[in-house]
Amino acid sequence: MIVEKYTTEKRNNKQVQILADFVVVGGGLSGVCAAITAARKGTKTVLVQDRPVLGGNASSEIRLWALGATSHMGNNNRWSREGGVIDEIMVENLYRNKEGNPVIFDTVLLEKVKNEENITLLLNTAVSSIEKADSRKIKSVYAFNSQNSIDYTISAPLFCDASGDGIVAFQAGASFRIGAESKDEFNESFAPDEAYGQLLGHSMFFYTKELDHPVKYVAPSYALKDISQIPRHKIIRKDMTGCNFWWFEYGGRLDTIHETEEIKWELSKVIFGVWDYIKNSGKFEDVENLTLEWVGNVPGKRESRRFEGLYMMKQQDVIKQHCFDDAVAFGGWALDLHPADGIYSTHSGCTQWHAKGVYDIPYRCFVSKDIDNLFLAGRIISASHVAFGSTRVMVTCGFGAQAVGMAASICTEEKMLPAHILENGNIKKLQNETESGRTKYFKYAHRLILQFNQPRPCISYFKPSIIRNTCQCGMAQTRCISSSVATSKC
Repeated sequence: MIVEKYTTEKRNNKQVQILADFVVVGGGLSGVCAAITAARKGTKTVLVQDRPVLGGNASSEIRLWALGATSHMGNNNRWSREGGVIDEIMVENLYRNKEGNPVIFDTVLLEKVKNEENITLLLNTAVSSIEKADSRKIKSVYAFNSQNSIDYTISAPLFCDASGDGIVAFQAGASFRIGAESKDEFNESFAPDEAYGQLLGHSMFFYTKELDHPVKYVAPSYALKDISQIPRHKIIRKDMTGCNFWWFEYGGRLDTIHETEEIKWELSKVIFGVWDYIKNSGKFEDVENLTLEWVGNVPGKRESRRFEGLYMMKQQDVIKQHCFDDAVAFGGWALDLHPADGIYSTHSGCTQWHAKGVYDIPYRCFVSKDIDNLFLAGRIISASHVAFGSTRVMVTCGFGAQAVGMAASICTEEKMLPAHILENGNIKKLQNETESGRTKYFKYAHRLILQFNQPRPCISYFKPSIIRNTCQCGMAQTRCISSSVATSKC
């Protein structure tokens, strides 16, 4: 039994200090891929995630599709599948979870991380502040776990911000941008004007199911009453669910960091109002037995801060597919911009420009230009608003984060800072190590597919292979990895 007497002094939470080689803040697909890649090279890594599950926008809390270079547009970049840890995750999920259950995907990610003895995983742990060693270096991050009431001080020579909003980079003083550049700044013809808007908004989804008996629905008082506020060309069908409502988007004209709760509130009103319209307007047949199964409570963020690295990706790099000597990743998703007014916009839900081929992402985009021991990963990497429209998708983010994890392991081994990778031939070492790590798991993935008892719908089988392109700069790059399977959504 514990009995504590009253005290006039302020009590402090339990304090825990952790020392590591590499700290990754953010447990979305980017943070997971960076942490696993570094850990597998022997780097002592701490992965800090402020949510109870891993996966970020792909987790069961949000349930967004994880997309990448293949673009999901017919034959556009059809075989440009990412390799390495991100591919290992996606293939494992395909094997275990052909139904696409987001809860099972959570378990795949958690297992992958927990299997790495060099990763210390801190879930439900939010970074609140940082300490700098000097003006250009981070010494520690301070974080609080809301479940065990522990204050953590986590120190390391190297840090990676994969947090989505860039909490570490922001507090460290790194340069960042919010919103769209003008057409003139980088001569980007796709840069949006003020009428279209300069920020992508948040989305929330809902799932429905059909029961064997009628289900009444009484909408909450805050549900959207006037469904005509949603433009008529935005199609609503009774059988739509989940990511089919990706265009349930809002917040592009607000502060997508500090006004997230207001954005979430508006999206909640929309969801319950739309469901009321489907169930009770009389305009839909055979909806009596339909009921809500799940409604998101955490909005999926598309855009907030983008931090400046040693190079900034631009529209021309994507559409002209520029070759970079320091290329460590590739993308292929469309330049995909959304109107800031989201669901209430009279514009289409998105404007997409698809390049015919994949493009390089240079290592310099993953290195902060201001903070010497800070990597950038995920949607916050160094890119203009237009280029971000393509680099932001999760599989592309995870693929690039693998290079960050590999770079961190090289920096740890050689006692270097991230920018030093660009010197003395180290970039070639990074490229070779990264490519080796991405091809290492082909036999593993192929074995998983061979274990399938029966053919699955929408699965094609291929022999493990690597297709290389040689750029004008002379560097051979892994462009297409059709290691085991190619999938399409039925």
